Amino acid sequence: MILHMGVRTTQPIQVAFKHLLPDEDEAPAVAELLGILIRQNLYRYDVYDHSMVVHYDPPENSNRRRELLIPVDRPMAGVETRELPSMRVVFLVFKGTDKTMEEYYDYLRDYMEQSGLEASEEIHSVEIMYVPESVDEQDYTIEIMIPLAG
Repeated sequence: MILHMGVRTTQPIQVAFKHLLPDEDEAPAVAELLGILIRQNLYRYDVYDHSMVVHYDPPENSNRRRELLIPVDRPMAGVETRELPSMRVVFLVFKGTDKTMEEYYDYLRDYMEQSGLEASEEIHSVEIMYVPESVDEQDYTIEIMIPLAG
């Protein structure tokens, strides 16, 4: 189910990051990076409430470049950190599993075409998975963003 969709400009954000191999599974990488953050630093639920994967190349690219990012509020011991710059993006926030991720990307691409928007050539997409409010919750809230040119 689509919760929000539109165009916005993100704020710059400090992140801990890890380069992902083209075929590396994201879930263990998230657990590993969160584990380091929690062991080395005080756990901050309000800061570590989501993880992001930046896709520099389309998913079908066999040598695709990806990075895992977790927001932090300052440089952290034991991990590399940097600032993710502000971006103008088309975004879609959804919850549930009634559609595939690709179907949601199709909604965004259609929206871009109808609005005359062009995708950036630097970053293919960004996917954000928000931590559910309850550990028993099955439906994660996910946001997908396509950075815009210019």
